[in-house]
Amino acid sequence: MSKELPLKVRVDIRDQWDSPNSSVTASVSSLNKVLGHTITPRVEWTILWAALKDQFPDNASFVPLVVRYTIAWYERLMGRLDNPVHEQWTEQLLNVLNEGSKQRPLSLHIEPTEGGAGRTSTKWNAKLATFQLLIPKAEPLSQNTLDSTYDKCFENLFNTDESWADLATDTHVSATTARAIPSESSERPATTRMPLLDAVLRPPELFKSTGPYILIVEERSPHIVVQCSHEPSLELIQAYLNKWGKTNPNDSLKRNILKVELLESEYCYGMFDTLTIERHITRREPINPTMLLAFIEGVLGYKLVNTLGGCRTYTSTTLFK
Repeated sequence: MSKELPLKVRVDIRDQWDSPNSSVTASVSSLNKVLGHTITPRVEWTILWAALKDQFPDNASFVPLVVRYTIAWYERLMGRLDNPVHEQWTEQLLNVLNEGSKQRPLSLHIEPTEGGAGRTSTKWNAKLATFQLLIPKAEPLSQNTLDSTYDKCFENLFNTDESWADLATDTHVSATTARAIPSESSERPATTRMPLLDAVLRPPELFKSTGPYILIVEERSPHIVVQCSHEPSLELIQAYLNKWGKTNPNDSLKRNILKVELLESEYCYGMFDTLTIERHITRREPINPTMLLAFIEGVLGYKLVNTLGGCRTYTSTTLFK
């Protein structure tokens, strides 16, 4: 393996990609059982890393992202093949693959988008009997967005353009093909297959891009505890309250009256899911929660869904960029 790649990337390729026990290997095997064809994923790692490395200051997240995008491709295709609504589309795919496999082994080439820009997409080249999966230099897609992208690509898989057809865009589909492919709204619920473990983002990235966000405010007199699945929401609350905090004139250390502190999650390292608000100098009186609650609803846009005693639960279905 090329030494141009960082050591961590090389180790991850060995353990998460090349290993016969990897999720990628399992996905390839599962698709073979459904489809009757082996579609082998292939990556020029040095090329892919050179194009995308600026997006991965933590190189430990590079190979997991490629693994996740690849597994999602296999899983989404299997989900489509399992859906009887797409029976005619499946027949078309089988005819294409049967013809293509006569020329050479079927494969899925994972490559960077041209110039590293653009969007994630997947394409089919009949001449080469090869699928292509393009990965852009961009923020990781949420699972729902990734699934939706692949759905659009697969729906337009049989465009007649002999070159690589960009299937992630809303390109023209012939009348015959359009009749064979039902509208997305008639297909199925949003999720039909349980995601594989390696296809799910690490918690810090997952819960930034997965809705709904859930936020709980609990008054535990004399302090307040805020718990939230969306870490940036807690970070903004903390920064705002600390910026405008009132200094206690009776405190020799001249600290703010309120101590607003983020606590690391017990679920995983490197993620904060709890915010505590308490006085530096303890008093029995409860802290007035109104400014906090107004900020949560008025600034962050969370909606109150339940109140039980001093505990309020909020959700937000709008994802923050």
